Amino acid sequence: MHDHPSKEEKSKYTDPVCGMSTDQEGKFIRHEHDGKSYYFCSKHCLAAFKTDPDKFTDKKEEAPPAVEHTHDSSQIYTCPMHPEVEQKGPGSCPKCGMALEPKTPAPAAEQVKYTCPMHPEIVRDGPGSCPKCGR
Repeated sequence: MHDHPSKEEKSKYTDPVCGMSTDQEGKFIRHEHDGKSYYFCSKHCLAAFKTDPDKFTDKKEEAPPAVEHTHDSSQIYTCPMHPEVEQKGPGSCPKCGMALEPKTPAPAAEQVKYTCPMHPEIVRDGPGSCPKCGR
């Protein structure tokens, strides 16, 4: 599971793609870009950064406020990165810490909300890119 510091804490190493951070030296992958060091929690995040570094280095957009919504606690939720992880109701993946997503689509009568799997606090009414990581 990845560490996510509170807003009051500032970690020494923060992944610009997914926002995960740590104070432990050597835990993240170091990469130089335009004379500056960047740190990544995984090869996946480093690869995403390398495809479009400007998308992750010039971000100034603030995240929209989280939207309160209810969940059916009897629905099965799963991790998008670890589909073998399943549980009743929402929560976090015990392997990577990502927000679990409903395994089956919600009924048509229920309003659909879109979230970023890397930043579950990003909730929108329609599909689109995450303002934090661009996914």
